[in-house]
Amino acid sequence: MNNQNDLDAKIGDAWQSHYDGKDEEAITKFLALLGEAPDNVDLYWGLGLAYRDMRDVEQAMKAFKKVKDLVTSYLANETGELGRYFMLNRMVDQQIQQMEDFLSQQ
Repeated sequence: MNNQNDLDAKIGDAWQSHYDGKDEEAITKFLALLGEAPDNVDLYWGLGLAYRDMRDVEQAMKAFKKVKDLVTSYLANETGELGRYFMLNRMVDQQIQQMEDFLSQQ
């Protein structure tokens, strides 16, 4: 298996942990994979969702803001799958707004 396939399999495994409700495990896997792929949008997106589900709003917000930064950069540089990044940009804006609303109610 080549390195990209291996990385994709590991990312899939981390996502599966999140889907299975094992968010602590998912967070550990996502964080470990960031060492291999520090600018991977999918890792930060999964990390944000896992933190959100763990009710760690501050860490979720950090992860979602990193997604926003990466997506904004990709859109500005016209790299990759632009349609996907436009969609992710809207989705991450929604997540950030939800986190901000939650924090303002504290």
